[in-house]
Amino acid sequence: MPNFLFHGRRLLLSYCIEGLLRFVHWRKRRQVARGLVSPAAVVNRQIPEHPRAPEDFRPLENACFQNPYRFYAMLREQYPVYRLQNGIYCVSRYSDITMVCRDTEVFSSTHQGAIVGLKPHQTILEEGRKQDRLAELGLTPCDVLAVADQPQHSNDRKVGHKGLNSRFVKSLEDDIESLCHQLMDEFIDSGKVEFMQEVGWRLPMMVIIKLLGFPAEDYQKIKYWCMHTISTQSGVASTLEIAKSRAEILVFIRYCWQQLAIAKKHPRDDLCGVFVNAALDPSNPMTDQQVVSSIFQLLVAGSDSSATSMGNALKLLIENPDIEAEIRADMDKLDSFIEEVFRLEAAFQGHFRWTKTDTELHGVALPAGSRVFLMWAAANRDETIFENPDQIDLNRHNGKKHLTFGHGIHACIGRELARSEIRIVLRAFLSRTANLKITGDAPFIASMFAHTLQKLPVSFDVVAVPSQERAA
Repeated sequence: MPNFLFHGRRLLLSYCIEGLLRFVHWRKRRQVARGLVSPAAVVNRQIPEHPRAPEDFRPLENACFQNPYRFYAMLREQYPVYRLQNGIYCVSRYSDITMVCRDTEVFSSTHQGAIVGLKPHQTILEEGRKQDRLAELGLTPCDVLAVADQPQHSNDRKVGHKGLNSRFVKSLEDDIESLCHQLMDEFIDSGKVEFMQEVGWRLPMMVIIKLLGFPAEDYQKIKYWCMHTISTQSGVASTLEIAKSRAEILVFIRYCWQQLAIAKKHPRDDLCGVFVNAALDPSNPMTDQQVVSSIFQLLVAGSDSSATSMGNALKLLIENPDIEAEIRADMDKLDSFIEEVFRLEAAFQGHFRWTKTDTELHGVALPAGSRVFLMWAAANRDETIFENPDQIDLNRHNGKKHLTFGHGIHACIGRELARSEIRIVLRAFLSRTANLKITGDAPFIASMFAHTLQKLPVSFDVVAVPSQERAA
């Protein structure tokens, strides 16, 4: 099909579906306002002091969002394969999760968007095929990178690695450090900052936007779209909220297509250019749809995961003054601390797989089409792997063995960039401030998927640092 016909149909369908979703959102909102339906609410119950029964595990309640680790320990000890009421199987032990990650013949990474909201009468394959058709039309993301199976995954990863390899990330450090200090200059004299808004979200997203060659002024709207995308995976979003978010995702996808067209018209040497060149290479199977989906995925994952880990890193540093003092005395220990942050507070609590054939785990039957939630955050505190797993240990011999970046072929290609960003931000705060304190509530968002701080209000004393020392 000629390009102009494809894009004409893509735009027409996109605007029509967006309009329908916005109408659904408007109607639901009116129903809520009239009291005809109740708005979805996150249940607030007290966490059992020592959860021991399956019914104690309520993954969609606020208590679990704020501190899920007692639940995770209970699952690891007594229910390593636990079936939630919605039919999703939770796998929590380190050895089981790594086994599942390696067994790509049985456990598929595809169709992530269909898994959370699957209805009892639906199947993964049926809903996945519907998503595939929408993706072929350029309306939704297709399965690429972290959500692709072999052999496509290897090709996607090879292309992405060209733009995010460790050597390239190392070359970015001066620019990232300069950006960090620019952001800090905006608030440093006030002696306080709401870290998530002023640094946590801004720096990683500004970096990935620059790497892709997108306009810097688009930061706010890209952040807005990313937050809507992540909220659809929370497990607690209402029909009202999902309709709104899916409409925004359509706008987001149109933006990614627009940026692809610009990159094709004006070739350039950036991360977007790497994907464009792959799609133009007749020997490479990557399509335009896959390029758009890769851009979409990098923006979402590259912004939220780094922002989440960055906020959790500063929070843990302030909450553990002995650790902070130890690092201030020996900055070489900062890298070990960052790995402990990744292990203790995984940005994404887990990811999904689904079974392509009948199988079983710990005697629990997993029929073909079963949805499996791999709980990275639970495995990261597995006592059989990590000694004193709930403690920060700067001398941990296997500190990098955590599963925060996944495992096996789907290990995150942006992990070195995340490490670099967090290290630079923490160094800057440690060098330019003293007496760091959290001055208010720092709650996590309501989500069984992402473990992101809503806010992190921090106060500090300012330490004068010569500009030449900062540059060094």
